Amino acid sequence: MQRGCVDDTLTVTADEQFYTLLGVRPDGVASVVDLVAASDLPYARDRARALLREHASCHLVEVWRDGAMIEQLAR
Repeated sequence: MQRGCVDDTLTVTADEQFYTLLGVRPDGVASVVDLVAASDLPYARDRARALLREHASCHLVEVWRDGAMIEQLAR
């Protein structure tokens, strides 16, 4: 992941591996989205657990990679 020059945004390049984490409320709405640049699932799981701690409205976090849901971590 690289920092953009002008506005200090993050840019994901095609050669990077990443996970998408969706923090899901009890009503099924994904109220939190986090993009994690990582090649290993244990790191993504740690970040998913942190999302659950940080966002009380989420009752589970879905872990996605390459358009497929890999797992769900619940409270």
